[in-house]
Amino acid sequence: MILWKDRLGEFQVSEEAYRRSQAELDRLQEANTLLDRQIFDLSALLKAGEALHNELQVDALCRLLVAMVGERTQIEQMAVLLHDLDEGVVKVAYSEGLPAEVEQLSFPDADGILWRLLVAGDPFSVVDIRGEPRFPRIFGANQLERLRSQTWLPLVMPGEVIGVLSLGLDAAGRPVTDEQLPFLSSLASQAGVAINTARLYQRIAVARARLDRSLHQLSLLFDVTRALGAVSDLTGLLRLILERAIAAVGAEKGSLMLLDDREEELVVRVVFGLPDKAVERRINDGELECRRFRRGEGVAGWVLETGKALRVDNTDSEANFTDAENSHVQSILCVPLTVDDETIGVINITNRLEEGNFGAEDEEILGALADQAAVAIARARLYEAAITDGLTGLYVRRFAMHRLREELRRARRYGNELTVVMCDIDHFKQVNDNYGHPAGDAVLIKVAEIISGQLRTEVDVAGRFGGEEFLLVLPETRLSSGVVAAERLRSVIEATEIELSDGRAVSVTMSFGLAQFDVKSGEQADAVIARADAALYESKESGRNRITAHGLEGEAAGSDGDLGGFSQAGDTLRKLQTLNALQGKKDSSESER
Repeated sequence: MILWKDRLGEFQVSEEAYRRSQAELDRLQEANTLLDRQIFDLSALLKAGEALHNELQVDALCRLLVAMVGERTQIEQMAVLLHDLDEGVVKVAYSEGLPAEVEQLSFPDADGILWRLLVAGDPFSVVDIRGEPRFPRIFGANQLERLRSQTWLPLVMPGEVIGVLSLGLDAAGRPVTDEQLPFLSSLASQAGVAINTARLYQRIAVARARLDRSLHQLSLLFDVTRALGAVSDLTGLLRLILERAIAAVGAEKGSLMLLDDREEELVVRVVFGLPDKAVERRINDGELECRRFRRGEGVAGWVLETGKALRVDNTDSEANFTDAENSHVQSILCVPLTVDDETIGVINITNRLEEGNFGAEDEEILGALADQAAVAIARARLYEAAITDGLTGLYVRRFAMHRLREELRRARRYGNELTVVMCDIDHFKQVNDNYGHPAGDAVLIKVAEIISGQLRTEVDVAGRFGGEEFLLVLPETRLSSGVVAAERLRSVIEATEIELSDGRAVSVTMSFGLAQFDVKSGEQADAVIARADAALYESKESGRNRITAHGLEGEAAGSDGDLGGFSQAGDTLRKLQTLNALQGKKDSSESER
């Protein structure tokens, strides 16, 4: 018998009853301990679930899962592998306690025993009692033994494998215990749901970003297309394209280069964003030529040759980039201008205004803009070829007359003065007869170059009227100022020696005829041309290399300096003094001449 004491007193119980009572107490104690652990596990799982589901970044979720498991089990070697549906593989997304190289490991999602175990969702051992892989073929082929796995915990959704948590050994060299597996399995289930949710969120965010980017591109392209359609001249079009391209990617400066088909070289046509605006203007006006690039030479030449865009984050280390030290260019994005699989030029964008380098999104936006721009450039070049004389680069007769009619309508509408000039190279036939037709072409090219250089850009109109005869239209210009401009042209041409291809040089002179448009009358273009042509004929008949100005009908006529008939400007100074006295002080626009 055993004496039993409690608060109610003392009792004598048999040994058998005592043992039964003690066993029941132990059972109750064990049940109480188990219940306490279960309550703690449930509470921990609740908190863990809240933490997991509050995180929407997959990388952060993987780190959080590993931290939770490590805190509970003391396992030191772990890896999270996620299922990539697009690539059809399960690959390491995060690891801890393992070499960094394991994050390159993956295995295919091929059907088999291993995949069926993952789909089932229950934890399983991947090594046998000897520590050898249970799936030697898959582990060997994909080097999965480097994960040092003992147990795999599938991360699943119903019927879908999200990934797997690989568990190794703890500090004492022990795997997870059977008591730990239920908690880990529940945690893995929650983690699978959380990771799937985060991946869906990220996919939606990526899709939204792509949609926003597409909308931005469409808006940009719409604006560019609308703007390009409003620009008729090629130079203005190129400037607009470059300005929009620089603004689209937030860059500091840039250049647009077109291929010279004859020389097979890229030529800078326009620049934007240079610190020295005077240099920028001279380059854009064709007064200052930049370095040319052949195919394969430099970044631009490489893009021209390959037809592919190129991003350079550091020009100092880029072999294709020339003169990095003096260019003030840190990073560059160069895209081709391609029409019908033919690259006709490139757009160079340099130095982001914001911190960082040009990225894939910048390249995508600029590439889309370049595709649109290339078509507009090709169209503008065809238009320019149709209205431009192929030899001199001046307008052809038909388009020059079209521009004259436009300016006459504008002058009549606003009451502005306008002067028309007809000019002709003296004794041009002798140049062809004595030096050959190539020499005649060289003379025409040089004379046209002088004319273009002396007239106001985007204001005056110059066209090749036929043979060696040229038409000049000078808007907002009174007759006296027109004579000043004509005399400047005459003197420059007379003083210029034109070098020929055989090393010889030739000089020529020009004769000029001017007529002032009668704003108050209904005079048409042909009538003004006829008066200017009559004045030119008078210059020819009077000895050539001179200027004759024809005034308006009804004005005083007769004297040498009178604008009513024909006034020959052989003695230039005296004639200009007479004209200025008759016409008055030149306005500000004419003083630019």
